[in-house]
Order: sequence, then structure tokens, then C-alpha cells
Amino acid sequence: MTIKKTFIILTTHFPPSKGGGIQEWSYGIAKELSLKNYLVKVYSRRKDNKLSIHQNEKFSITRMKGRNWHEFHFIYSLYYLFKILIYDSNSTIIATTWLLSKPYVFLKKIFPKSKMIIVCHGLEVTSLKKNKMKIFENVIKASNLVICVSNFTKNAVLKYCKNLTNKNHIQFIPNGIDPKKFSFKKANGNILKDYNIDSNSLIITTLSRVIRRKGHDLVIKSIKKLIKIYPKIHYVIAGHYKPGNEDNYKEELIKLINNLGLNKNVTFINYVPEDKIINLYSQSNIFIMVSKLLPSGDSEGFGITFLEANFCGSPVIGSRSGGIVDAIEHEVSGLLVEENNVDSICHAIDRILKDKSLREKLIINGKKRVLENFTWSKITDKIIEKLNYNEKF
Repeated sequence: MTIKKTFIILTTHFPPSKGGGIQEWSYGIAKELSLKNYLVKVYSRRKDNKLSIHQNEKFSITRMKGRNWHEFHFIYSLYYLFKILIYDSNSTIIATTWLLSKPYVFLKKIFPKSKMIIVCHGLEVTSLKKNKMKIFENVIKASNLVICVSNFTKNAVLKYCKNLTNKNHIQFIPNGIDPKKFSFKKANGNILKDYNIDSNSLIITTLSRVIRRKGHDLVIKSIKKLIKIYPKIHYVIAGHYKPGNEDNYKEELIKLINNLGLNKNVTFINYVPEDKIINLYSQSNIFIMVSKLLPSGDSEGFGITFLEANFCGSPVIGSRSGGIVDAIEHEVSGLLVEENNVDSICHAIDRILKDKSLREKLIINGKKRVLENFTWSKITDKIIEKLNYNEKF
């Protein structure tokens, strides 16, 4: 079997990290490229040695060492990029954030045959400080392909690259999922029973990190309004939370729940293991994530969980914020609501719970849409196609 070109993936997030779009992107692309007979080497920054879980994969994986990566990321990235290119100067490097590719602006002069792909997700672009904009533009200029996971992110990249004469290498290529991961092998157990949630409840679920951007507070306020019509409604907040982070956001949510008298209608579930995720999606009447753009520039780049929920048979609701409008096709795979608008959220939830035909349509179309456009196999094909096209010019 002939091995094609070599791809080196540099990433700050890789399983078994707890969630996040960068992690899902890195793993999905690494696995799919290796299955397509490309030689794939992953370099990941982790503080432990649990990367050994990937020892049976077709790609290799190396832990990038170093303390205080946030402060010294340029030095560490320079070291590993130089080390990689000295060994194979013809490699195509994929940096899963633009910060990892900063040294490439200089290294490209030494290794002109090398190629760089940069992935732009959202927050790392939309929260860009003024003193970093020129550096960012130079990085984009030096790259061979810039993958923007949503049109929202692409527009943000273009905003900071006004001086570039050629912008054809800046492309929108969405996120995806691995259908095999969510194929309907029955998940272990009943996650609702595990948390003493009544099996007759109408389950509204958000699976994400518990951070302010995700808009859990808006859903909680919506539940308060809807409980008169749907007394069995129950909001499940699932996802990882670091105590003390995000200005004590979880504590604020708990206070809001107490003030609204919703203790029996809201349940927090911490990190959900892989073998429970299908179970959670499939037992949810609606999956919802109504993210909002924060003053800091914190934004939703896409929202892979919408695709996962669609594939597992759950209709989805998202806000018209950031890249969510690319993850959800309104009235086809789910419903889009106005950002920061509780009444709009209530109306969308009510429509899906009340209208059985709408619910069934969203479920059928949602899964079909994912299989046709949003699998990692199709995404990697697009990446190769765009990379090959740009190499001609």
C-alpha cells in the first residue's frame, strides 16, 4: 500500500482532553487522514502521558513538553517546528491554532518546500488584541491554506487581513463528526436514571463546557416561563466546569435556579464519558445551545455538538450567533433563535415539543445533512482538494 504525503498536526488539545472543538477537530482529522493512507504524526501539548490511549491508531503521537506554554508558546512552537522540518522539510504542517504557527513566518525562509495549514476556530481570532493583528496577518500570509470552521470565523480573519493581495487560500471548511463514534450501538445504562431524573420528563439538554458564552442562563429563564405549559420539562446541563473559572459562572447559575424555584427542574451533570454521550443525546427531546458574543470577543466558532445531537436523533436549537448559523440549517436540521432573546428561545422549544411533525422532520433532515456534508471523511477530502488547488497557483 502506497503512503501518500506526510501531515504533521500541531495541537494544544487532543484526547483524552475533556471536550472542546479543537480537540475534536485534531483527532477527527488525524484519524481520517491516516485512514486515507497519509502518513500522520501528531504533536500534542499535554501534562500527562495518557496519550498512550492512541497506541493502536494508524497515526503516531508525540507529547510536546514544556512549562508555561501560555507564556512561552512561541519558543516551544519554534523548537518543535524546527525539529520537525529539519527531519522532513517537505512536510505539510497543520497548526490547529494560528498561535502555534507564528514561528513559521521565519522558518518558511529556511524551509521553502514546506507547507503550512492553519485552522481558525473562533475565539482565538475574534478576541484578537490590536497589538497582535499585524503578527496574525503575517502568519496568514505565510500559510498555504487557512481553514475557517465557519463563515463567521472567515469574515473575522478577512477583517484582520485587509492588506493581503491574495486571500484565495482563506477558505470556509466546516467541522464534522465521526458517524462510527455515534452509530447506534446502545449506550451503557440510562443516564437519566443515573441522576434520578424522572423518565417521563421532557428533557432539554446542553452539552458543553459550563462557561458564560454558552448561554445556560437564558435557557434557565426560558424553563421558568415554559414550566406552566410543560410541568415535566427538565433542563440537563452537562459538561466540564473548572471551579473558580469564568467569574464563578456555575455558582451564578445555581443562584439563578434557586431564585426561580427550579431546583427540581434543572440537573447538572459533570463531564460525560464517551460511552454515555449517545445515551444523553438520544434521550433528549431537544438539544439546545444558545451561545452569545461577549464584549471580550469570546464567540462560538461553530458548535460540533449540534451535529452530534442531529446524528443521534435529537432536534437542535441554537442562537444566531457566531458560527452556529453554519452548524444549524434553520427549519431543516433545527431552529435558530435570536441572540440573548428568552422569548425567542421559549417559542422555539414550544414549537418542537408541540409539533410532532416538525420534530420528526428535523430529526430525519438533521441526520441526513450530517451524513451528506459533515463527516470527517468529507471534511478531509475538502482540505486535500483546497490544498492541492492552492499549490497550483
